[in-house]
Amino acid sequence: MSWRIRQAAYEDLEAAAWTKARAWNESLVGVVPDEALRRQLDPERVARTVAYWQAAMERGGYVWIVVDDDGELAGVAHACVGDDVDAPTPLELQVIYLVAAAQGSGIADALLQVAIGDAPAFLWVLTGNDRAQAFYTRHGFAPDGTTCWIEGLNTTKERWVRGA
Repeated sequence: MSWRIRQAAYEDLEAAAWTKARAWNESLVGVVPDEALRRQLDPERVARTVAYWQAAMERGGYVWIVVDDDGELAGVAHACVGDDVDAPTPLELQVIYLVAAAQGSGIADALLQVAIGDAPAFLWVLTGNDRAQAFYTRHGFAPDGTTCWIEGLNTTKERWVRGA
């Protein structure tokens, strides 16, 4: 299977949001409660994600998608100016998810490069998401010590930073 990355169009956003939800369900078993995984598949939640990305694109932002040989979506990424009051750098990688079939293929490295390049950036990663943390470490990110409790997930997220 080969993968390619392209900029999402408005008509791609619903499929991209469902891909994000699917990737959560494939990747975060054991990291967050099963109920939280099921909530990701709620059509209203998916619609909110679509609306958020649509608004971001209307402001000049980009959503990037990974597609396979058959045109099926396998991943999504979105970066923007972060809204953390104490942001260590303006650029935030808000989303980067791949479905299980694309993980380990190297496409995540390319997707990260397309989304943020080598720019200083920050992101939030769930505590216990060891695979993601290893990926971010490989790309120069490290925790800055800032954490935040996520009530609905019964876990914390950690802010990771590169180049700030």
